[in-house]
Amino acid sequence: MDRNLILAIVISILIIIGFQLYFQTVSPPPPKKVPAATEKPVDKVKERAAPPAAEREAPRPAPTAVAPAEAVVPGKERAITVDAPKYQAILSSFGGRLVSFKLKDYMQTLNGKDPVNLIPADGPDSSGPSIMFTRRDETLNDATVAYHCDIEQPSVTLAQAGEKKAIVFRATTSGGLKISKTFTFHADKYLVDFSVELVNEAAESRNYLVTFPWKKVYHGEEKDGRFQWNSAEILLNGELKDYYLKDIKGDEEPSGQVWWAGLGDIYFFKALVFGDQPGKKVTLFKPTKEGIAEFWVRYGDVDLAPGKPTNLNLALYLGPKESTALAAAGHNLSKALIYSYNWVLEMMSVYLMKFLKLCNNGFEVFGIKVPGTHNWGWDIIILTVVIKILFIPLTHKSTQSMKRMQDLQPQIAKLKEKYKDDKAALNKATMELFREHKVNPLGSCWPMFLQLPVFIALYQSLSYAIELRHAGFVCIPSIYLCIADLSAPDPYYVTPILMGGTMVLQQWMTPSAGDPMQRKMMLLMPVIFTWMFLSFPSGLVLYWLISNVLSIAQQAITNMMAK
Repeated sequence: MDRNLILAIVISILIIIGFQLYFQTVSPPPPKKVPAATEKPVDKVKERAAPPAAEREAPRPAPTAVAPAEAVVPGKERAITVDAPKYQAILSSFGGRLVSFKLKDYMQTLNGKDPVNLIPADGPDSSGPSIMFTRRDETLNDATVAYHCDIEQPSVTLAQAGEKKAIVFRATTSGGLKISKTFTFHADKYLVDFSVELVNEAAESRNYLVTFPWKKVYHGEEKDGRFQWNSAEILLNGELKDYYLKDIKGDEEPSGQVWWAGLGDIYFFKALVFGDQPGKKVTLFKPTKEGIAEFWVRYGDVDLAPGKPTNLNLALYLGPKESTALAAAGHNLSKALIYSYNWVLEMMSVYLMKFLKLCNNGFEVFGIKVPGTHNWGWDIIILTVVIKILFIPLTHKSTQSMKRMQDLQPQIAKLKEKYKDDKAALNKATMELFREHKVNPLGSCWPMFLQLPVFIALYQSLSYAIELRHAGFVCIPSIYLCIADLSAPDPYYVTPILMGGTMVLQQWMTPSAGDPMQRKMMLLMPVIFTWMFLSFPSGLVLYWLISNVLSIAQQAITNMMAK
């Protein structure tokens, strides 16, 4: 191989490394185990104080805790459980809010039995959601209010698709504000409709600034999880805005039309959805040392005439960043799932995932049902084969170009001897020789360059797609070959080492246009690639390994035909 090819490969490696560092898109390591949530009464966590009315136009709340204006009414807490095929939710009469939301299809750890809980019952973020009312010097957070629930039974079951159930909480504050909160649960959606009816029972009109606090547990990024993140995700003026929690310093206040605002990580998020009436502003707080990440959504001023009901219609999304679930929820929540900020790579990633899903679920063509594999590892192998087939003509031309370059080496050696003291003349004569024999010195590089976007797009897909989370392929413990999670690195490094070995074999079989020293230099490339792939998702390593195996087979056939 000539030095142009070496340069091309080095540039490709730099592009891969630069891309992953800039966008931070490497798949995260296996999630850290979280203690199983236990059901117990709501912790009475002190809330941040809302700003006085004089600061409504430019609120900059201080992160200090201030005693609320309303205390919890003495009484026994009631817990209502909603059991649906996709989730189990628990609501509390203290604050009339969600205190637990478990996703039945997603476990916290690989082979674990504890479902992911987006509102851990034993965590400090048991607020789903609370409402803050600010008027003059009065601040009321309804998390401190004891509500009465309209239903008597302690649990509700939703079993059939399309089935839904509304649960209503009612309370009246000592100041004469009557609050009714309605949660409507759907059997087949992660979206919970949430409406609030406010009635002013005082004699005079009142104006309140309505704010929705939203929290989650956050203890920082893992030491070995530099490609993991937790963020505040806001659909602001129709565009997705991400604010990484580790970078929030406490002075960010994005304003405009807030259609939804959520707190999430790479796979899950919970969001407040504002329907037809968007919020005005989001105040982002720096995560606390106690492990709470929080923001406040300023819904805006609400005028309450005496005795006249005022309704606020919202929704809550609590679920995975999965395309079908987000699309079913509506409200442009699909924008929360993004593979790349580069639109070309985003489009490629989307279509690669569609192809993988097609292989996984099966499809119908001309009335014939083609069964799916139901194994994401085999889907990746099928994708690799298809891509390799599409690149066969280009790879064949590349091999021919390298063979012609090899045949020209004696003539190039003579030119080097003839023009050993004149580098410009040597370059000119060499290029004329290439033109005469119709040889492109970069012809052997095109397959790698053209496959690089596909590789990066697949890299994005496997890093972000929740479908690959905890998706196994094969596990043979006796030989330490275990791909139990395609979204995580190979714990035994077997597949990266096999990938490096196949690269060595492929280079040994490929015609070389360079001298022996260049050939030895090229042997460093498998070492570099193997080191890089140690931290890559095993699904991506599987793709590259199978691609190498197919290239070896193709090269063997080409070499046999050449003889």
